[in-house]
Amino acid sequence: MKVLGVVLELNPFHNGHEYFLKEAQKKVQPELTIAIVSGNFTMRGDAMVIDKWTKAQILLDYNVDIVLELPFLATVNSADFFTYNSINTLNDMQITDLAFGVELNDLPKLKEIITLLNSKTYNDLIKHFLSKGHSYSTSSYKAIQELTKDEVIIQNCTLPNNTLGIGYLQAIEKINPNINPTLIKRIKANYYDESIIDDKINSATALRKLLENYEDISSYTPNISYNYFNPKTINHNLLLLLRYVFTINKDFSNVFGVSEGIENRIESFLNKVETYDDLIENVKTKRYPPNRIKRLLLHLILGIDKAYENKYHHYLRILAMNKKGEKYLNTLPKDTKKSIITTFKSQNHYLVDIELKASKLYSLLVNKPNLYLQEFNVPYIGGK
Repeated sequence: MKVLGVVLELNPFHNGHEYFLKEAQKKVQPELTIAIVSGNFTMRGDAMVIDKWTKAQILLDYNVDIVLELPFLATVNSADFFTYNSINTLNDMQITDLAFGVELNDLPKLKEIITLLNSKTYNDLIKHFLSKGHSYSTSSYKAIQELTKDEVIIQNCTLPNNTLGIGYLQAIEKINPNINPTLIKRIKANYYDESIIDDKINSATALRKLLENYEDISSYTPNISYNYFNPKTINHNLLLLLRYVFTINKDFSNVFGVSEGIENRIESFLNKVETYDDLIENVKTKRYPPNRIKRLLLHLILGIDKAYENKYHHYLRILAMNKKGEKYLNTLPKDTKKSIITTFKSQNHYLVDIELKASKLYSLLVNKPNLYLQEFNVPYIGGK
């Protein structure tokens, strides 16, 4: 049985995601599709403009049969951990194929990059450039420049979708080399494009910019009706909560991601800035780029323990499924079925505890204080 796995964030779900899903299913021709989605926060440390339960229900209308959740601790992490955690979970669900988006639609070239990344020389060069005060991303780029003259590899090695794609390929190699990768070329908009450049497909970044100004994005999304949460409002609330956290706590040394006195740098700007974005802009350094800062700020607010750093985290948690997906679950090994979480009621699992905490935070940020109670519901069953 061909089972396709995909990893999605959907912040928000837009025409580019619809295109990706259709292309992936056309290329793979699966009998079943399983999506794993980031919950209410993204890998880069942003709060979603659409909650995870709504995202899951939407996906069932676009030929996804089972929607799994990637928990907060597995999501709000560096790319290496994000990709490994995603593939580890999908592998438990016995996917045969994985489709993912890339800027470079060339599997041999991506594998060449992986060979370079796995070399001792590369790791030595990374340490060298880090010691010079460069960020990890810049150090990686400089190291690749030292190792190859191939301009295609040099220009593509640090692009965001390629970075995740390389992570997925590396995770497949470690977890289950029998999973077949399928590449889907990113079209029209680039990940970081902040402006509308096409009448149909644009980046999620550009759409969030529109939402900040209360503008309509329906021209750039499939036929769904939803009242999106405003990113600017969310970030305003994050700044207020962060100021409160620093008022009641003076020791952050045991918080996930805290090192080199970065908490002191955050505190020095915290009451001088007017917006959350200003805080990130002021705090960032070569060693602490914006995405790392955003993840850290969430860990600070939630008080996530440093003990969880540099570890892989995953659970099997279903957010939604259709009847075909429900039937597929019965074909899985007994131990896998027993480990599936359908509700947070009576659960004793550290990832559940942290996810519930993150869900309560999200409920406050979007001014829906009871939204987190959906964690105690059973998975939504629906779809076309």
